[in-house]
Amino acid sequence: MGRVRKFELEDIEQVIDLNIKSFVRSKDLSREVQYEIFKEVCFNNPWYNEEVRSLVYEDSNGKIKGFLGVVPRKFHFEGKDILIGVGQHLMVDKVPLASLQLFKEFFAGPQDLSITDMAVDVGRPLWERLGGETIYLHSIYWRKPLKPISFALLMTKPKLYNARVFLPIRSIFKIADYILSRPSFSQQKFGLNNFELKELEVNDFLINLNRFYEHKSLKPVYDSKSLLWLFERLKNEKRFGEFQKIVVLNKEGIVMGWFLYNLLKNGSSNVLQIVADDQTIETVINALFYHAWCKGAIELIGRLDPEFMRTFFDRRCFFMPGRNWMLAHSRRKEIIDALHSNRAFFTRLEGDLWFF
Repeated sequence: MGRVRKFELEDIEQVIDLNIKSFVRSKDLSREVQYEIFKEVCFNNPWYNEEVRSLVYEDSNGKIKGFLGVVPRKFHFEGKDILIGVGQHLMVDKVPLASLQLFKEFFAGPQDLSITDMAVDVGRPLWERLGGETIYLHSIYWRKPLKPISFALLMTKPKLYNARVFLPIRSIFKIADYILSRPSFSQQKFGLNNFELKELEVNDFLINLNRFYEHKSLKPVYDSKSLLWLFERLKNEKRFGEFQKIVVLNKEGIVMGWFLYNLLKNGSSNVLQIVADDQTIETVINALFYHAWCKGAIELIGRLDPEFMRTFFDRRCFFMPGRNWMLAHSRRKEIIDALHSNRAFFTRLEGDLWFF
């Protein structure tokens, strides 16, 4: 008979075996690198809490057959401190009920909210079976093509586009993309002549975040230690592109907002966070599109903030419901209601960041 228990340091080697078996791309990382990632994220994260941490499913022979990463995070709800647990990187090896038992143990923890924001279809019914809910409002993704010819080829023939023999032709397509898209991606076209883009500093983030989202009931709590840790992890993670953190300033030097994304040249670049308000969102999104286009991104993909849906429609983005699901569970209905009613600030930066 198997059991679920807390993940311990001595379990890492077995979990690496499970990781290599479950996720093909993890083979690109050495065992030493994987060991460091599991140790750093699960045991050395700045929010570490002995009671809210990762779980393993162990069979009757003591072999680990399942894993659920759990990272605690500090949030405010209606002005009071709460603790949430972010579930991520579920892995199960041929034990049908292991996922259910891992979720059940996760929900039983002391956190005020259990959440995952990168769930796939197979995990959703299990989550709901245990009383969790799908947050449809935060399960919609937008997609913005930046290089039309390369985008079309990447979508229809991805293996061909990335093949070594295709490199000379790809260079020709880049020139054609530049000619076709240049009129739409100029500073003047985007109204950015009077704005400055520069690297976002930790102090700018900490000082200005609440200014943009003080109206939200549920929002994250950051300090310099936790933010520096996140930025360092994202900077070191190269599998999904080069981490970009850019703040937009007006001519008086006032922060208009910022954006964080993983730049993957010749591929899909994933947006982790956009911070703005009703008055600045158009400028910040224009700056994001312009910055990514200049850096060579073929397309941008991000999770939609429902508050700014119209702006993304106006920018002719595509929308993809259920690309990944946000799932939540709480014994406090008012917290779940805040997620359903768009009274929550919860971006990819607060969720599953593909660290494992």
